[in-house]
Amino acid sequence: MNMIRNLLGLVIILALLPICILAFRFTSNMPFEYSEICDELSLAQLRETMLITYDLHYGYDCLSFTYRNKDFTLSMVNNKLLLQPGTQVYLGDIDDLHFEERNGCIYVCYERKNRKYERIIASSQGVYLDDFSDCDVHDDELDSSEE
Repeated sequence: MNMIRNLLGLVIILALLPICILAFRFTSNMPFEYSEICDELSLAQLRETMLITYDLHYGYDCLSFTYRNKDFTLSMVNNKLLLQPGTQVYLGDIDDLHFEERNGCIYVCYERKNRKYERIIASSQGVYLDDFSDCDVHDDELDSSEE
């Protein structure tokens, strides 16, 4: 009885072997771009940062905003999308980059190896700190009678 089970298992394995070989041959010929996956991961991190930024201003080649009470600029430098001050690289080896505003969203449009990509990175409305203040005077001092 065990001999029959072993032979039946061997026949099943031999029948599936050509299908597995064809599947491996097919998947090995598929082109795979690691740079696109890296781009998606880094742009997801950029979106996470952009969620808590405020005072957002954008132009064709530059995006400036305030993050953690510091002014930052997002732009293309030496074929890389950089966040400055400092040097945080989000996209590398790009040929062209610009920002566009469509339907209330800011898109980063870039080109690499003659392929064009467009990704949403932020809302164009943004958060403006003046929207949260009812005070018209910026240099208002605390008065002990106001407590």
